[in-house]
Amino acid sequence: MVIFTGLLYKAQLPLNHKAYHDSLYTAFRNQKNDSAKARTAFQLAHYWAVKRDQNKAEKYLAEGRSCFKNNRFLLGIYYSSVIEVYLDTDPVKTRKALHKADSLLSLFHTSDAYYTLARSWYSEAINAQKVNDEKKALEIIISKVIPLIKKSGKKDSLAMFYSQVGILLMNSDQLENAEEYFSRIIEMKRSLPANSNILVRAYIYSAEAFVYGKKLPQAKSRLDEAWKILAKNPESSDYGDYYKVTGNYFEKAGKHDEAIRYYDKGIEFAKSIEDTYLESDLVRYRLGLLFDTKQFDQAKKMLNQVMLSSRYMADLDNRKEVYGQMAKVSHALGHNAEAYQWQLKYSSLSDSLHVARSDEDIAEIEAKFKNSEKEKTIARLQADKKQNALNSKNQKLTSWILGIAVTTLLVGVFFLAYYYKSAKKLAKQKEINHEQHLKEMENQHRLTLVQAMLGAEERERQRIGRDLHDGLGGMLAGIKMNLSQQSQSEYHNLNTVISRLDESVTELRRIARNMMPESLLKIGLETALRDLCELLQSDETEIDFQAIDISENIPAATQMHIYRIVQELLSNAVRHGSPSHIILQCSQNHNRFYITAEDDGVGFDTRLIEKSPGIGFSNIKNRIAYLKGTMDITSAENEGTTVNIELDIEAGRQNRMI
Repeated sequence: MVIFTGLLYKAQLPLNHKAYHDSLYTAFRNQKNDSAKARTAFQLAHYWAVKRDQNKAEKYLAEGRSCFKNNRFLLGIYYSSVIEVYLDTDPVKTRKALHKADSLLSLFHTSDAYYTLARSWYSEAINAQKVNDEKKALEIIISKVIPLIKKSGKKDSLAMFYSQVGILLMNSDQLENAEEYFSRIIEMKRSLPANSNILVRAYIYSAEAFVYGKKLPQAKSRLDEAWKILAKNPESSDYGDYYKVTGNYFEKAGKHDEAIRYYDKGIEFAKSIEDTYLESDLVRYRLGLLFDTKQFDQAKKMLNQVMLSSRYMADLDNRKEVYGQMAKVSHALGHNAEAYQWQLKYSSLSDSLHVARSDEDIAEIEAKFKNSEKEKTIARLQADKKQNALNSKNQKLTSWILGIAVTTLLVGVFFLAYYYKSAKKLAKQKEINHEQHLKEMENQHRLTLVQAMLGAEERERQRIGRDLHDGLGGMLAGIKMNLSQQSQSEYHNLNTVISRLDESVTELRRIARNMMPESLLKIGLETALRDLCELLQSDETEIDFQAIDISENIPAATQMHIYRIVQELLSNAVRHGSPSHIILQCSQNHNRFYITAEDDGVGFDTRLIEKSPGIGFSNIKNRIAYLKGTMDITSAENEGTTVNIELDIEAGRQNRMI
């Protein structure tokens, strides 16, 4: 039986574990942003949980939690990390953490939120498999985990969960169905990294399914593909499973020497990474070959070693197999009393694992008995039946006529009731459709008004900007030139006037740029936002701008809306928040655009803007609504402010077509 406890979390570490840890640790030490530092700490907690170093995992979990106070999204990620850290040690704590993570992360409709929530629900599947309830585990993965992962858009994670479904099906001997899921992952390899450990595992487990199904050529082909990736990654933790399945392959092929060689390689590897479960599994496979060569003393010694692994023996199927092998080896050594005791344990555990099947056997015997009794009764009644045949014929005829009449009446009543119900349902549906149509018209009308308002506002900004720059700006420049041409004797008196004119022209051009940013029109959104940050930055306020994957193909109108939203956010922060440091992060993932603005200013009570929003905040809300987006504000007095905005880039195109 393949246990997938931890396989998912293990699969999410790159093949080179050490390099991955070093990069995380360096980032954690150098990061100044609290949110980013918290998330890196949670990643380190996850790393050490996979490595089974509980103390270090708990240490980084606590450090991540200390980096923030009231951020609901980070709190949801924290509870998800609690699940990973305590998954193998405290099931009650992980279940409580799951409910908290679910209630918090369900508030957010982002890729990260869907992905983290899927990982949290996966813990329930792991707990179900621990108690051999593989049906429940499969239900959770198919009904909860995979739909969330599909929403997140993370294909590598979808591949990981396909592998878990394949493992469950393989454990249930549904080998063809299991192979279908492993093949899905292999078909996705173009969208996975070249050295993906997810792909390696798909090849290994697919080979295992082929070995069990006695399709050895296909198994060999899959193992060869796995080796091509593993050979380039000597730090991978997947060598153990590769050695185990390769040993299975050679054992089925009758090449016992090769099988022993690979089992021994796997055992040594498991010891080197201190994985007692994998070591015990490989030892048990190795035992089968010891039985074949009648090395019973060595076999018993190795079985005793396996039973020392509490984690391996916690699984009922593993325990049953070990008890059966102990009974076999004890009998072979002539220890019949001991063999009998092991056989009793094996039978007892086997019965507890197959209660449902035993109940079915009992029901089958009972059904056979009842059928036998019925046959005797039928034979006894056949004689009486012949004597009553003439009388019953007339009675049957009467009954048939009466039955047909009653049936016809019932059918008529049924159709009348059905017609009435259908008509009522149709009328109600028409009413619902009418109301929905009215709502759609209302929404479309409101959207048209917002579009017209925003468009008029933007055109007016551009007109004023051009007039200021070309008209008044030109006049001021002309005045300066005339004043500059005055005689030398008048120069000293006019110097102050010219200086004031310079300041006026500079301020005028700054206002014009705000009205109509040239960098946005000429170079693009990312450069315009960077210019805006530099413009608003001062000796009192440092602005750190981070741009991630911003496309140059965003519609111009949508770029303008994004620019105005960011402009209003930064202006509000500088004017009202008195911050010393502002972090602005803008990123794009396909058609989704994300804005995060975080400052260390004085903060404010968010209830006030809901009751009495200003013009600037109303403009932000209108632009977000226009782009079918969402906004979340986290702030408290003297604790700074964090604003998270998610926008639909395609909404700008769709609204322009209305």
